Amino acid sequence: MSNQATMNIIGCGRLGKTLAYLWRINQVVQVQGVMNRSVSSGQAAIDFIGAGTACAPGELLPADFTMITTGDSAIEDCASQLAGCGILRPGDIVFHCSGALGSDILTVVQACGALVASVHPIKSFAEPASAAASFGGTFCGIEGDPAATVRLTPLFESIGGMPLPLRSETKPLYHAGMAISANFLVTLLQWGLDTLEQAGLPPAAGIKMLEPMVRNTVDNIFALGPAKALTGPIARRDEATVSRHIEALRAWHPELAKLYRDLGRKTLELAQSHSSALPAQEQAMERLLENKGDQ
Repeated sequence: MSNQATMNIIGCGRLGKTLAYLWRINQVVQVQGVMNRSVSSGQAAIDFIGAGTACAPGELLPADFTMITTGDSAIEDCASQLAGCGILRPGDIVFHCSGALGSDILTVVQACGALVASVHPIKSFAEPASAAASFGGTFCGIEGDPAATVRLTPLFESIGGMPLPLRSETKPLYHAGMAISANFLVTLLQWGLDTLEQAGLPPAAGIKMLEPMVRNTVDNIFALGPAKALTGPIARRDEATVSRHIEALRAWHPELAKLYRDLGRKTLELAQSHSSALPAQEQAMERLLENKGDQ
């Protein structure tokens, strides 16, 4: 008989398949039931993992761990279904992998004696085979019942994860920080490309032109820190250039002129944290970036 911990998986999509596959090939976990919306999708997950049985809710067997990797909106309902199955034992661990929700979304299973947690791998799982191959070194935000996180930490470490302790109540801010850093970066780059196109550059030329500058900036951020990596007219307190930017944006797209001012004020705060200018220069830049209600 195997001494491996047993695991059920509910909503085994790209993330669930990746983790389960890694635990299976490293002989860390014995995958039991896989419960998806359809038997066919459950079977597809099992084919990738190389273990498990496609199950309906009433067919799940007791397991040491139950991992819920559905979309955020389904996690609470899945936990309620699980609690109603009658298979949870005191000390069993139920955890989800959402970045935005805390483990408290699973409180319904605690009435069965189960322990709850959340573990959020900070990684893209667009393609499970590629994600599995590159999972080593992935930070994993973890929080929940202390007895659950103590048992989950080595589980993720065994496949190269790097658990990062979090607090349940701060999960929304934690997730917002990542969304701002990754998603808004994409949006800002598209805004930059749109502005270059408005200036007469073809889109293909704009993206090629931006690539080396953006890559160099990102490298500098992680090598030097954001404040030291900051360059440009606001960092230099170049009032004339910033004024020309705002006037050109206002003439083309007033809402973007307002956005430039909003981001400019945050940029100025960052610049001031690293270097100072003459009081008159600081005051002039602050006035220029004041929100003047561009519409």
